[in-house]
Amino acid sequence: MNIRWFASAGLFMLLSACSMPAITDSSNVVAGEASEELTVLDHHVIPRDAEIGGLKITELSGLAWDEDEQLLYAISDKGRVYHFRLKIENDLIKSVTPIFGAKLRNAKGKKLKKNQRDSEGLMVWNANNGKKGDTQLVISLEGKPRIVRFTPQGHAIADIAVPKPLRDRRKLRASNSGLESVAYHNKYGFITAPEESLKGQPKNLHTVYAAKKQWSFMAYPAENSSITAMDMMPGTNNLLVMERAWSGVLKPMVISLRRVKLDDCSDKGECKAENLKVFSSSLSVDNFEGMTPIGNNRYLIVSDDGKHDLLRTLLTLFKVD
Repeated sequence: MNIRWFASAGLFMLLSACSMPAITDSSNVVAGEASEELTVLDHHVIPRDAEIGGLKITELSGLAWDEDEQLLYAISDKGRVYHFRLKIENDLIKSVTPIFGAKLRNAKGKKLKKNQRDSEGLMVWNANNGKKGDTQLVISLEGKPRIVRFTPQGHAIADIAVPKPLRDRRKLRASNSGLESVAYHNKYGFITAPEESLKGQPKNLHTVYAAKKQWSFMAYPAENSSITAMDMMPGTNNLLVMERAWSGVLKPMVISLRRVKLDDCSDKGECKAENLKVFSSSLSVDNFEGMTPIGNNRYLIVSDDGKHDLLRTLLTLFKVD
């Protein structure tokens, strides 16, 4: 989901993204406590005029790190894929260099149609098996709920079955509240979640779906808090979830990073979410949508600039102890 609709609210009169500070810890802004286990390490802004392959780097909605290829992949909600060389030293982002960009294409090599290309969630397959050249991208698409395997160059390979409760788009709370995230669980396979709960469910209850399993937890207690990204935390049975809450120009944007320990969930899949860090700002709107682990308990998140000159594509590096 992009945030171009913020402009109509007049918020951008307050903004100058070139000078706004990075997101700051504001766990006291809304209800809920945050732990001290998450440390923000660094930030990096991708230049507004950056482009690769004739494509402007904008509206990034998903991230994934390929350990074997040492590449950072990103997708946009306009159906584009980008590759970056990432240089991190001493837990600081030294450079993020674009090296490839292309539009997503179907199995016949044709560009995805406008109503099919809203790529939101991203993960990599075969990204840490010690082999080069076998990476695949797994992308969740909003609109008609789909999860599709692509080559790193953006060519569709095959669809992955969407969990049955999510197949009917009429059950989505809104047309743009579809599959914003995708991850992989070693026991239950691919997992995904709609941005908001399905119709008929409590609005503040999030549910993560696998083919034969579900886990539910209460949304972060800020109005309209929705899931924008999630990843299994390497070496654990814990799920890291990123939520975004926006409820109007008089209230701050709230980004929450939360951990769900799946081993502690009930047999019915009832879970508790632990708040690791909560960020908020009434002045700088960093609409974080993509997230990926990059090794050594470190993660990157990226904001969607909405293709608006007063917003930015911000990468934030953090560590979970």
